[in-house]
Amino acid sequence: MQFLLSILLLFLANTTAGYLLPSPAGKYNVTLTTGPLIDFARNDPYAASPTARALMVSIFQPATCTSALPVPYMPNRTAEYQEPFLKDTFNISADFSSLFLEARLPVCSDHSKDCSPLKSAPILLLSPGWGIPRFYYNVLASAIASEGFIVITIDHPEDANIIVYPDGHEVYLNATTWNNGNTTQSELTRAADASFVIDQLGNATAMAELLCQRQPHPFSTKRIGMLGHSLGGAAAVIAAGKDARIRGAINWDGTISGSLPRSGLSQGVLFIMNAVTPTPPDWVTAWPLLMGPKLWLEVANTTHQTFSDVPTLLHAAGQDTPALAPLLGTIAPDRLVRILVATTTVWMKAAFSGQKEGLELAEFPELSTVMQGNY
Repeated sequence: MQFLLSILLLFLANTTAGYLLPSPAGKYNVTLTTGPLIDFARNDPYAASPTARALMVSIFQPATCTSALPVPYMPNRTAEYQEPFLKDTFNISADFSSLFLEARLPVCSDHSKDCSPLKSAPILLLSPGWGIPRFYYNVLASAIASEGFIVITIDHPEDANIIVYPDGHEVYLNATTWNNGNTTQSELTRAADASFVIDQLGNATAMAELLCQRQPHPFSTKRIGMLGHSLGGAAAVIAAGKDARIRGAINWDGTISGSLPRSGLSQGVLFIMNAVTPTPPDWVTAWPLLMGPKLWLEVANTTHQTFSDVPTLLHAAGQDTPALAPLLGTIAPDRLVRILVATTTVWMKAAFSGQKEGLELAEFPELSTVMQGNY
């Protein structure tokens, strides 16, 4: 792993400045808003002293607008932190920040008179992998939003390697729980975070403060789903078992440590795994407890690290290389985005409509069905 990361960082050191990421391919343009959501009723379980649990979120809203503008892919401080984080974690040193520091994401201005956000859209919460800031999924979130979903990516404090808040203070990764092997606590904490976000969506005042262009008016919480990658994917399934308002879950390659309800999970669950990891025993254990529609897919030419924006960023920055295949797989980045957007769109539409939506697997020969039920 260290050798592969060293190769990756060598190529990142030569990333050119100011490159533009692909525009989302759906029927809608997308606006982007970021800000905090603070749960004053719940202390952060990782904090050394009683501290309100403070999330940071990015909200991608489908909209119609006349033009898009490039915005930084992530804040400078977050981008700059990636190199020291990798140095401390993997004992390597290189300029990793340029890949994120120079990336630009095309979005609509939500303050423009020519921009009209979709007034009523289903909502998807997206939880990142452990140690990874929510920004690593901006391209995927924007692409899904362009299909008509409001996508909310969540930074979970002390699970992301760094979170920078609007007042400038920073919270860093707390690896104690992970190093102790207690990922169940992380899943449960993230599930509670998801429920809090849903609560806030129904709070007109909170939404007006977060989305300055929005008059005091709550979002409907009748059509909410959750997805995520790695620990975030596992948390999506656990959260669905804790909160019936989550009507569907998608797990991108996440090991499930926590337990599902003994009575089973009634919501539909989609598993998507990489092509190199052996059959996950925790998925096999969870499978009989999934009482609703369930589908288990595998994506050819992928690894666990494929399921993020990193392949797309490397491609956009002109850093394609076969040397990265063992780390990131060989699937074309735009093809991966199409697959994840298509499966998410079909699965969640079915979850909200209560009717089976056909996923044309023939369109995606990279997908193979491992198991399915009630589907």
